[in-house]
Amino acid sequence: MIVSARSWQNPNSYFPQFPRPPLFVKRRRYFVHAAHRFSRISLIRTVTAVLLSAVGLGCAIPAFAFDCAKAAKPVEKKICANKSLLSADEQMNAAYSKLLKSAPDAEIREMLVRSQRRWIDARNTGLDGDLQGNSLSAGEVRKQIAERTRLLQDQSDKGLIAIAQRERQWLAKYAGGPFSGFAADCSFIPNDRSGTTVSYTCFGAVHVQNHDRVCSQSQDFASWQTDMYSTVSRVDGGTVHAQAYCDSQSNACNDGSSKAGWVRAAKADGEDRFPVPASGMPRLDAEMWSLVDSAWFNNCLTTPQYPAGL
Repeated sequence: MIVSARSWQNPNSYFPQFPRPPLFVKRRRYFVHAAHRFSRISLIRTVTAVLLSAVGLGCAIPAFAFDCAKAAKPVEKKICANKSLLSADEQMNAAYSKLLKSAPDAEIREMLVRSQRRWIDARNTGLDGDLQGNSLSAGEVRKQIAERTRLLQDQSDKGLIAIAQRERQWLAKYAGGPFSGFAADCSFIPNDRSGTTVSYTCFGAVHVQNHDRVCSQSQDFASWQTDMYSTVSRVDGGTVHAQAYCDSQSNACNDGSSKAGWVRAAKADGEDRFPVPASGMPRLDAEMWSLVDSAWFNNCLTTPQYPAGL
């Protein structure tokens, strides 16, 4: 499941009568440091630089199937002990292999590898139990594997490859630069108070550079609501400097005026919730496309002074 900002404006519509979350559900920050730390309910491992540099259209397909003889994680053991789950996992791996073969170029192929690795990591930490520590049902695990398989099999304009191509087309309108990229963080979030059913959901930050300006937006999920943050930064001598921040639950940041909630970066010292661009981020991420507010980015990146009055 990929959630857009608009669908989360009323959290009660998605989490009906959901109780106050337990203390261990912490606010999650989507800001990017040079070391690229992405934290959420659980730490998500990053695909190593060696793997990404090795990926190419002519390379062997990275396989994420596991050996049941070496299964160590609870969800792996659950899959191996259930013929239906094992069959579903094999179907997903087959769909993934076929999708990689259809990738039109190395950059999109790298994105697909990263996406599947991220889902596997989320599966290993998010499908092993509910909020109370009880094991998720085999039926729920099967449903999540089937949903991932359907996404991997989708060759329509809603599929990962088609979305990545639209994303690339959109980014081509701007000059680009080393501080453009996506910082995604995806995991399984409970659907209701029982926590017995979940949805795979992506949040994170989007950074777009146009000449010496970088505009960033992020979504942060905490306490069963979505917070949205915006940052405008300037690139000077290969270093990025935040200029202004805006914290908004609505559209108060969209017009770029100082009255809309924008503040100078110097007045927000100590804040760690705003998205800060860093070099070396992935340039494409189809699972982050629904977070992109293209109208805001165009306004931010092309208006001579943005935000106005600061």
